[in-house]
Amino acid sequence: MTVQATKYESLDTDKFLQLHLSFGPSRILMAALQLRVFSHIAAGNNSAPAIASAAGASERGMRMLLDALVPLDLLGKTDGTYILPPASQRYLVHESPDYLGYMLENEALWAAWSDLTECVRTGRPSAAVNRREIAEEFFPVLVRGLHVTHREPARRLAQALEAGNSGRGLQVLDVACGSGVWGIAMAEANPHARVTALDFPKVLELTRQFLHRHGVESQYDFLSGDLKEVDLGESRFDLALLGNIVHSEGERSSRDLLARLHRALRPGGRVAILDMVPNDDRTGPFFPLMFALNMLVNTDEGATYTLAEYSQWLIEAGFARIETADLGLHSPVIVAAKE
Repeated sequence: MTVQATKYESLDTDKFLQLHLSFGPSRILMAALQLRVFSHIAAGNNSAPAIASAAGASERGMRMLLDALVPLDLLGKTDGTYILPPASQRYLVHESPDYLGYMLENEALWAAWSDLTECVRTGRPSAAVNRREIAEEFFPVLVRGLHVTHREPARRLAQALEAGNSGRGLQVLDVACGSGVWGIAMAEANPHARVTALDFPKVLELTRQFLHRHGVESQYDFLSGDLKEVDLGESRFDLALLGNIVHSEGERSSRDLLARLHRALRPGGRVAILDMVPNDDRTGPFFPLMFALNMLVNTDEGATYTLAEYSQWLIEAGFARIETADLGLHSPVIVAAKE
């Protein structure tokens, strides 16, 4: 098989060196968050000596870290004074309600990816975050940040599904709900909607905090347990939400879940799947393909799946009218209906 050379002519030694050092920005941001650099600047510490003192760090090291943050556009700098851009003020200051650092400062993903070579050899993770004993510690950290990044796409999903146009209150099941971000958008769009939040008990404790913050807790019921084991009932829901769930569950569990969701939905009910979806040839986009490796190092059976694979699974589970909609994310939402 001959590969066209044109696409690869720009792959010179500089490209390889850049790839090799591409861990640098990630680690720079992580260190800055762990040292609360952005919070110290927000509190009025604008010089390297003042920030180093507030962080309990060396002035030499802090000055180097601060300077590296400037070309990353995470800080500004004028005459030796460091300035917070609006986005850093909103998302990287620990005291901000939209702080993303809970997941960005965490070492868990860094440690998992350090084992990538061995995981490729064995096909197994060093630790599986979807196992309950780990999940109840890992996901409450992760979903705090994901709530912020998914809040607007969730509202766009509610619009795409016309959740606010229902003549009656929707019955919604939010599977492995995490912060509840996808279900919250449905509840906000339709004050008569009733949402059932399904997740592990410790995760649901965090879910309740976000429901209170959004003022929708009176619209919620709770189903505590492992999504593989809980009874979802029959002809009970109008809508089931799978917000970034399938990739961590893997094919076998996901196909079983889709069959159970088909039984749990009323006639005309829909399932909405949000996930990382590569093209059918698995040649791109990069993010879904990279995220498949993230599942290799973090789960027993997880991966990312193509639209063709999802379509096959949904049809076999009994769904019809499979459609997609663009929410401005890396991948479209996949929506299928029960006839």
